[in-house]
Amino acid sequence: MSGQRRWLKVWARTVGMPVGITDEDKPEFLPIKQTDVKKALLFRTFWITLHVLTCLMIIAGNGRSLGWW
Repeated sequence: MSGQRRWLKVWARTVGMPVGITDEDKPEFLPIKQTDVKKALLFRTFWITLHVLTCLMIIAGNGRSLGWW
């Protein structure tokens, strides 16, 4: 298994998405196609990244207005 595939599998499990090697694998969760899993994983990754970026911007804005930097 390549490093990129291993990373995808770990990240998918982290955000709660079932991912296998092929579409014929019997997933532990809902039986959906791997392309649908990857699309949902992409949306969840975007959503998590957006939340982290938003929080960092709020922290930076508050730090600037409080004179911390």
